[in-house]
Amino acid sequence: MTDLAVLAVGFGVLPVAAVLLTMFRGWIGSHPEATWGGLAGVLAFLGLSHAMALVLEDKPFLFGGTNELATAAFLVTGLGLGGVVAWFLFEGPVVRTEPSKIAWVAVAFLALHSFGDGLLLGKDFVGVALIPAVRIDSVTISATVVHRFLEGSIVMVPALAAAWKPRSSALVLLVCLVSIPAAYVPGWLAASLGLVAGTGATMALSSFLAAAEGTFVLLMIVRGFLPIAGADRGTRWIAWTAIGFIGISLVHFLVE
Repeated sequence: MTDLAVLAVGFGVLPVAAVLLTMFRGWIGSHPEATWGGLAGVLAFLGLSHAMALVLEDKPFLFGGTNELATAAFLVTGLGLGGVVAWFLFEGPVVRTEPSKIAWVAVAFLALHSFGDGLLLGKDFVGVALIPAVRIDSVTISATVVHRFLEGSIVMVPALAAAWKPRSSALVLLVCLVSIPAAYVPGWLAASLGLVAGTGATMALSSFLAAAEGTFVLLMIVRGFLPIAGADRGTRWIAWTAIGFIGISLVHFLVE
């Protein structure tokens, strides 16, 4: 059985490799339709399709599946919270320069998404006989590397536009490491509350964060990425957005 610590650390550190994009600063800056448009497609899958699919999959089991009103209110609260946080980061007084606003929003996304991924990873190590349902093969590993590198790129492209130094970019990419402690949360909840209650608590937390991610990413795309992708008034960004969406979908087809 593959140790959870090995998987959590390996999975956690992968986005930091996106700092290598600093070597392609010139190309990235001169091709916004490809970089920003492609990443908008990636975000659309990760934060809208994938996150909301998780919400809908887990919804029937929240609150024991007996209280539809409480479940709906719980998930709508998550949706609202994600939108409020994204709006505050974009329009609030904390960050005033435009490129840096998008970069910090991307950092927040990476932290939120990494924590959610960590929960899903750790959940596979909780259950009967502690046999994890995690495939370990060359295809899965390669697809996971691409997946996490793209998540780091979502931070690096805005960071390059904001003229952040490579060291600063590498430091903020370390927020991806929240996936490591997150991977241990399901086990801790199961040990503290019991297997059934702990699994339910993990599912509720995961669903709430996924709902928040949905509206957070929606505003992130329409307020941050698409305006820059389409700034040259051309239409190639539309094709690149579709390519990004299809590409990250293929990656997940190979992993899940």
